[in-house]
Amino acid sequence: MSLDNIPPGQTDTLAASVGTPKLTLLRRGRIIRHVWYASKCAAVSYLNEHPSRGFPMRYWPLIVLVTIPALLFTGCAKKSEPAGKQQTTSLKFLAMEYDTNTRPFMEKVKQQFEAANPDIKLDIEVVDWNLGKDKLATLVAANNAPDLANIATIWLPEYVNLDVVEPMDSYLSPEMRDRFLPVTLHGAEYQGKLYGLPIAVSARAMYYNKDLLGNNKPPTNWQELVTVAKKCTDTTKGVYGFGIQGSKVETDVYWYYFLWANGGQILSPDGKEAIFNSPAGVEALQFVCDLVSKEKCTEPEPTAYDREGLQEMFKAGKLAMTITGPWFWKMLKKDVPNLHYGVAPIPGNKQQKTMAVTDNLIMFKSCKDKQAAWKFIEFFYKPELRQEWAETFGMIPELKSVAQSDFIKQSPEWTTFLSLLDSGVFVPLHPRWTAIAKEIEVGVQQALLGEKTPKAALDAAKTRVDALLKEPATPASTAPAS
Repeated sequence: MSLDNIPPGQTDTLAASVGTPKLTLLRRGRIIRHVWYASKCAAVSYLNEHPSRGFPMRYWPLIVLVTIPALLFTGCAKKSEPAGKQQTTSLKFLAMEYDTNTRPFMEKVKQQFEAANPDIKLDIEVVDWNLGKDKLATLVAANNAPDLANIATIWLPEYVNLDVVEPMDSYLSPEMRDRFLPVTLHGAEYQGKLYGLPIAVSARAMYYNKDLLGNNKPPTNWQELVTVAKKCTDTTKGVYGFGIQGSKVETDVYWYYFLWANGGQILSPDGKEAIFNSPAGVEALQFVCDLVSKEKCTEPEPTAYDREGLQEMFKAGKLAMTITGPWFWKMLKKDVPNLHYGVAPIPGNKQQKTMAVTDNLIMFKSCKDKQAAWKFIEFFYKPELRQEWAETFGMIPELKSVAQSDFIKQSPEWTTFLSLLDSGVFVPLHPRWTAIAKEIEVGVQQALLGEKTPKAALDAAKTRVDALLKEPATPASTAPAS
């Protein structure tokens, strides 16, 4: 087919019938033909005027110079993009699974974001928390990190030390920073930089069974805790006043509640020495052990109970008081709607403290389009989306506007947990934290089992932890932090 006989203005019609690539080839052919035809006409004209001379050889280079560039131009011309086609950017987000709501929630986020940003393709992979750290470590080691990921904050130092995490200070405007509750940003502050934004915020509080407490008010200090817990304990019915966690994730944390309340700390301010075996630390662990063996107001074998085990005892009406997170009250309303419970601060001694926890959304340095990634981050922190997140997963809001919404303010559970955030303490950010926490856990369990005195157990744990603090940091697997 040739374009020679196509009337002007009808090339679009032909394009629709033959397709743009074919049309491009036809246009190239027409250009070549016209250039060659013009050259031929010039030669014929000359011969007609000078029939006896023939065509001078000196003019052939001119024809070659005119024709060859035309051929090269048309042969090397870049194919044009089809009309209306957009360049697209792809983003990969590795998301951790909080519960069965995570996948449908993230799918809805994907659909809404892509609808608002048709030039960005968002791929969200949801992985189990117990597998997520190892999967992410494998991807990073293979130089195939996702663009974005949500991680437990305690993982952060390992990746910062590998120099693979993008600091967010230059992206986060003062106006956007001011939208966050200040304490929620502290979790991802490391070595003077902000490396993530809180995707899940949690704290710890004491849940109490109103029916088991009867006329007793929830205790506010250690002495009151002993008194009320003993009154609520009835071993003949298998009912205990206070739950002590001694197994699995956060066994060490259950002791930190009392360490912090007594004015103690885990590591020195520079993070180079363990100081949890201070007199404040020893007294705190002795108090916990006394609740078990001396006052006998806890379940008899704490090392057999993890967090979930204590929660099940509480739901069954066998535990008057236990310490856990904000997700638990939604479980209570769903599983045991007739249980009368309340939420109160963890009893203090020298001060009232709780643990603050955040999981954070981070960006990797290997992300090829950081502006597109930041566009998603801004979208993800829209107030309406973050309120839906809080309602769906039972997490404490990180945005001021959500914290001040009627949904939050009308809930006694939400208001209690929000009020505790300012007294929240984050565990130290250290590349070897997983191993450090494990050694402390061993010490706490030895004391609970009576294998060592609290002082001997903590002194031995300090020796092991100090040795870890002197070792070079290497990535290690951890469990979820929320």
